[in-house]
This record gives sequence, structure tokens and C-alpha cells, in this order.
Amino acid sequence: MSERILFVDDEKFVLETFRRNLRNRFEIETAGSGLDAFRLMESSGPFAVVVSDLKMPVMDGVEFLGVIKNRWPDTVRVMLTGHADLDTAISAVNKGAIFRLLTKPCAPDALLAAVNDGVQQYRLIMSERQLLHGTLRGCIQVLSELLALVSPKAFGRAEKAKPLVAGIVQVLGLEGSWKYELAAMLSQIGCISLPMDILERKISGEDLSEDEQEIFLMHPDIAGNLLRHVPRLESVVEMISEQELVLGKNPCAGARILKAALDFADLDNLGIPAAGALQRMREMPDVYDVRVLSALAEVMERRQQSEIRSVLIDDLREGMLLMDPVLSGKGSVLMDRGQSITVAGLELIRNFGTILGVKEPLYVLARKEQKQEPEQ
Repeated sequence: MSERILFVDDEKFVLETFRRNLRNRFEIETAGSGLDAFRLMESSGPFAVVVSDLKMPVMDGVEFLGVIKNRWPDTVRVMLTGHADLDTAISAVNKGAIFRLLTKPCAPDALLAAVNDGVQQYRLIMSERQLLHGTLRGCIQVLSELLALVSPKAFGRAEKAKPLVAGIVQVLGLEGSWKYELAAMLSQIGCISLPMDILERKISGEDLSEDEQEIFLMHPDIAGNLLRHVPRLESVVEMISEQELVLGKNPCAGARILKAALDFADLDNLGIPAAGALQRMREMPDVYDVRVLSALAEVMERRQQSEIRSVLIDDLREGMLLMDPVLSGKGSVLMDRGQSITVAGLELIRNFGTILGVKEPLYVLARKEQKQEPEQ
């Protein structure tokens, strides 16, 4: 099926002209206003290309395409205007990230060329998204699962930090949340080269000697070197490599978030309440970014809107947070306290429940709205 193109203009004869000229090449939809276009996109899904007139009542094309950029960022945006001047062009590009700016009346060949280019751009965006969410994420998941097999303690540390990182990123309104998620997942991959006792003592809060601390601080560089040649992970590698840098060396925002989330998870593992852990961290302004700690405090406040529940394995759901370790029938730790239940985690627990048995009930933190209604 050909890509869907949406034309938005308050003049009906213009819309009919667009439909007549391009209907044999694309699936064409039209809307007489920005509000009509929003309703159409909400009900029928996104379009490959949206072509909008500049001068429309209630909401002009610049404002309309700016909303499209935020709500449907993959959709390619084209502006048509009979008032093409420098100010219009600058406003359109800045507010709506316009792919093409065309003047009216627009020759059919010029319009067709612009739409064709827009479709090619959309295909490129979607292929990159498929790479990121498919192939790349699959490879990252394999690396993460290997870490779980080789160093369960390191894997558990990363898993505990991951939901904290996601929450901080959301509170701060940072773009590209997937990068921070991957950085959290792979933040401890360098620990596979560390002596196990050093990592365990670090996580348990014991003091390390100067030499042992130096060995521990090697793991971010080791991880960076392991991941440096993976395409499209440059920013992720930067976050991981700089996670233990002091603020005076100006680590990137992602590294500051990782540092705060990982250390907070360690303090939580020691049984220190959230308020006490945050206070300790606030007393070290040379180590932790103040804005990151403020966001972390808000994340923890939101968690208070959740409740602790005892559940059976069959009642576990993705997104729940373990409040106690998951133990096998023989007492082995399958998943640590503080880890978030993922699809893979659910499969792991259920498989072990069948083979080795799992001690029930499990105690989890779940959002109150997740609570299921009793069956009638």
C-alpha cells in the first residue's frame, strides 16, 4: 500500500486539486483546518507526509505543524504559502521543523517532487527506527542477558538503576529516552572483568582499599571500549564511560543521571530509606548534580502513589517493582530486591517456578491503578 499523505487547507477547491493531481500515486486524505486534521490523525493513525497551508483561520500552518512535530514527530512536514518571505520561512523551520517550504500557486511537478522527497525521508526515518527498536535493541538485550549470566550482581545493579534513570529522564523532559535506557542496561557491562569480591563489597557498602577502588573505577572505560564500535551508540557510550567522573570534569547529563541512579540503588540495597539516601547525596554537591537529585526526589515521591502488594507468580505484571528478592525453592536468588519486572523477568520467574519452584507470595510495588478488580 502506498504511503498516506494529508493535505490541510481551508479552501476546498485547493484540496480537490491536490487530490486530483496525486490520487493515482498516493493515498490522499484532506482536512479543512488544523483541528479537523488532528481528529483525523488521532482516529486513523499517523501520515507519512502532511502538507499544510500557512494562512488558515483559528490555527495557522506554523502553529499546526509545530503541534504535529511534537505529537507525531516521524511525520514529514511541508508548508505551502502564498506569502513566502524570510520571516515566514524562519518561523516555519524553527517551530515546525519544516522539510520543504513551497509557494502558492505550486506547479504540480514541484508539489509531486516535494511529496516524493517527503515520502523518502519518512521511509528513512522508519527504517532507522526499525533498526533502533529491532536489530540494535535485540543486540543490546543479548549483551544484557550475558551480563546476567556472567555477573548477576552487576546485572542486578543495572536493573535497579534502570527505572530510576527512566523516571529522572521523564521528569527532566529530556529527548531520546531510549538512549538513557540503553545506557542504564549496559552501564555495568564492564564489570564482567572485575574480581567478583570487589564488586560485591562495593555494592554491599564496604570500604575498598585505594587499589581496589582504582580497579572498580576501570569498569566504565572497559564498557566504553567494548561498545565503542557498535553503530549509533556514540552518545550511549559517552554516558557509560563518564558515569564515575566527578562533576568538576563535567561529565555529560546522561552520565550524571547514571551516577545518581546507581548510587541511590546501592544505598537502597543497604536498607537506607529514600529520604536518608537523598540527604546523603545532597551533602556531596561535588559528586551529584543538584538538578538530577531534585528529579530523583520527584521520582521517589511519585512512587508513594503506588502500593506494596503480595502476589503469586500468576499475578505478576510487567512494570511491578520487587520489594523482596525472588528466591528459588532451594533459596537461590533469582532476582534481587529493587528490580523491575520485565517480559524477560516474567519468563525467567515462571520457568524457574516450573522447574525449581519459587517461594510465594512475592512482594511488589505496583501503581494503584494496576490493581485488578476481583472476578465476579
